[in-house]
Amino acid sequence: MTEVAEATTLPLGSTAAGEKQVTNQLVFQGTRRNMVVGIAMLATAGLAFTMNLTHVFFASAMAWTFALWGGLLLYSNLLDYYETYTVTDAGLLIKNPLRPWGAVKVWDWAHLNRVDIVVKRTEANVEDAVMQVYYTPEGEIVIEREDRAYDPELVRLIIERAGLKPTDPSNPKDLTQLPPGKKMYAWNKAGRLAGG
Repeated sequence: MTEVAEATTLPLGSTAAGEKQVTNQLVFQGTRRNMVVGIAMLATAGLAFTMNLTHVFFASAMAWTFALWGGLLLYSNLLDYYETYTVTDAGLLIKNPLRPWGAVKVWDWAHLNRVDIVVKRTEANVEDAVMQVYYTPEGEIVIEREDRAYDPELVRLIIERAGLKPTDPSNPKDLTQLPPGKKMYAWNKAGRLAGG
């Protein structure tokens, strides 16, 4: 799930090989999803059309609905699979080549202001949690949020690099072991939530 990559980067405006800098990067790959449901829905719709079972309007509408939902489910699963988070010294780089409305997002550490871990089950495993990362661009009031499957190492790096503080003393110290119970754990710049 995590790959360490050493990349060579040139400063902006330089082309000389003597000015190279070496930056360590940690790349976190997207999560694998079960694509069987989307494929099955697309196959069912395809079979309905090829077997000529769409003479009645209701059957045709169902076949088109299955095709549309199958395509959307496959697209959603592929979005999760191809999304990568890269932790660098400058900030967090989020890439997704299948997302046309922002294939690359660069979030600097100074404006990355909050990370939440949302645990959805009482007896939670690491797979049962979702992480939410919040970012406010400089000079803006809009808050951008990215959700992804929980990765303890990625959360730890974001908390350390962005200088976030726990909002509650009960936040887990060991991010690989989540306490039992449905709960949301938050880290932000101030170390407290807005109402607290």
